[in-house]
Amino acid sequence: MQDFLNDIPLLVEVARQRSFSKAAETLGIGVSTLSRRIKLLEKKMGVLLFYRDTRNVEPTDNGVYLLDRCSFVLEEVQRSYDSVIMNMQKPSGLIRISMFLDLYDGLLKNILLDFAEKWPDIQIELTFQENTVDMRTDPFDVAFVTGTSLAPALIARKLLTIEPFLYASPRLLDRYPMPKEPNDLLKLPCIVLQRFGCRWAMHNGKRQVTVEVQPKYSFTSVELCRDFLLAGHGIALIRKERAEPDLAAGRLVRILPEWSGGFVHDVNLVMASSQLPQRVRLFVDHVVSQLSK
Repeated sequence: MQDFLNDIPLLVEVARQRSFSKAAETLGIGVSTLSRRIKLLEKKMGVLLFYRDTRNVEPTDNGVYLLDRCSFVLEEVQRSYDSVIMNMQKPSGLIRISMFLDLYDGLLKNILLDFAEKWPDIQIELTFQENTVDMRTDPFDVAFVTGTSLAPALIARKLLTIEPFLYASPRLLDRYPMPKEPNDLLKLPCIVLQRFGCRWAMHNGKRQVTVEVQPKYSFTSVELCRDFLLAGHGIALIRKERAEPDLAAGRLVRILPEWSGGFVHDVNLVMASSQLPQRVRLFVDHVVSQLSK
């Protein structure tokens, strides 16, 4: 059992790097030693943990299962270690973060500012990415990702669920009739957020209809979609919380209120490994605690 516990960090690093040579360099051991210990573990367990070829190393289903089950052990060990270190020194260093700009503006701005106030010795490098990053290769410690398509070896913490609804400006409805059915959307100009696509799968509890809209306007930014929406240039899917002030002021009207907005997306905080430096773990815990209030 002791040998197995010693090998857990090796498993995690190989899964993270997708390479024995890169993992060995990070761990500070020889490639042959790393490969031998993984093979020995596989032999003892009687299962293959990694698929190997000349380019990549990928966890097998058994490897993914083992990594998932062991991650909490590493997490608790890391927490205990960090707790001791925190009592001895101030947390410092750089955290590299990736997120969508509209996620910062609409949800995370105050959370990041509070974190900077609480931990002034920690540096933050924040990059706004409109396309989903690959945490296995991109140089980020954490990333805020929408959707459910995540690589198996990544560690994800679900933060919240986004369900947008359809809205239009009264200015648009002066020129076009109010839609009564989802397929009526094909007769109106539509504004699309690119990362959510043009297939709007809608349901009202009894029926489900997928409308493949042909967007007149297509943007990577929620704020840009909202600007064109308020100007009366088309119909758009907007998160309820983002639309409420404009709805209350009469600048927007809910469209097809008996139908769902089209899709539901989770917002996940994603990390490449459960073994996090103290500063990164502090950030993750801060975000999770603030959004759970």
